[in-house]
Amino acid sequence: MKKFNVLIDLDRLKVLNTGLGQVAYLFGKELSKLNDPRLRFTFLVPPKFKGEFGNNVDYETTSLIRRYFPFLCKKYDLWHAIHQDSAYFPGDRSISYLLTIHDLNFLGEKTISKARKRIKLLQFKVNRAIEVIAISKFTKEVILQNLRLDNKIVTVIYNGVEHQTSIMSHKPVFLPDGKFLFTISVVKQKKNFKVLVDFIKDLKDYNLIIAGNKSGKYAKELEASIRAKGLQSKIVLPGEINAEDKYWLFKNCEAFVFPSLHEGFGLPVIEAMNFGKPVFLSTYSSLPEIGDKYAFYWENFESKYMSDVFLEKMTEFSRNTEKQLEMKQYADQFTWEKNVGEYIKLYRKILQI
Repeated sequence: MKKFNVLIDLDRLKVLNTGLGQVAYLFGKELSKLNDPRLRFTFLVPPKFKGEFGNNVDYETTSLIRRYFPFLCKKYDLWHAIHQDSAYFPGDRSISYLLTIHDLNFLGEKTISKARKRIKLLQFKVNRAIEVIAISKFTKEVILQNLRLDNKIVTVIYNGVEHQTSIMSHKPVFLPDGKFLFTISVVKQKKNFKVLVDFIKDLKDYNLIIAGNKSGKYAKELEASIRAKGLQSKIVLPGEINAEDKYWLFKNCEAFVFPSLHEGFGLPVIEAMNFGKPVFLSTYSSLPEIGDKYAFYWENFESKYMSDVFLEKMTEFSRNTEKQLEMKQYADQFTWEKNVGEYIKLYRKILQI
């Protein structure tokens, strides 16, 4: 019985401690468990990740030859790009190409000319794709509004979330004493973390941890704002953190706060719910879809309003044990097993097996 060779592009492992890096790692981890009688998987990975997922899958490493001369490289029956910004592409048009799109955030972040260039490149990939996957209904709508699909199917497959509520770890060294709120993402303008500065200033009993890459201009401006208001002891930006610290912070925070303006999905939202934590979100992009009725929402970012909503809803949450249980049950639906299972069905449909 013929086995079909499927290439899974996990290039985003190169930025492991980011949302996309974690998606690549956890998707690969779950997929590598399978022994499908008709599918053989090859993971395209940065060189240091060769062998990371065991011997149940094959490996191809990212390289200049793979990037610029793909026609010289191994052929596959199906190529799955798990993120739209990968620099790698199948060289042979006979290879079926499946494209997962996480977001079109650049439409709100870039200048008009830069956004047009990004759309043009993405349109090329969509034209080449046999099918397109969106990670949320919100992302699907943005795709339909901004790209020509030419009757291609756009399917929504939600990301999975790693369930690690029992992880053993120690209190991070950067954490100040006292109760704290937590948020995590790359510290960029689209994450809107500046609104949390005056918000936390109004909350005398709480500190705030903002974890994530802080190498950019926005992060520097955020740290300057914190210093200007004398809040260095209340707001900590530790930069990128490891998985152990992340899960400790989720487990021990009082609440998760996420005022982001642009999200294709918002993995940390479900991670926080999985730990049974109250979640406070903006009403922008995919967040109302992912948070659903189980999160609390800020309709605007005026600091007094934000702190009033926070205190009111924290009291409400603490008294409503039924909602806490429903929230955790809702979060339990977002598993990598379910995510990978839906992709396997899709692979089989495309390959007609």
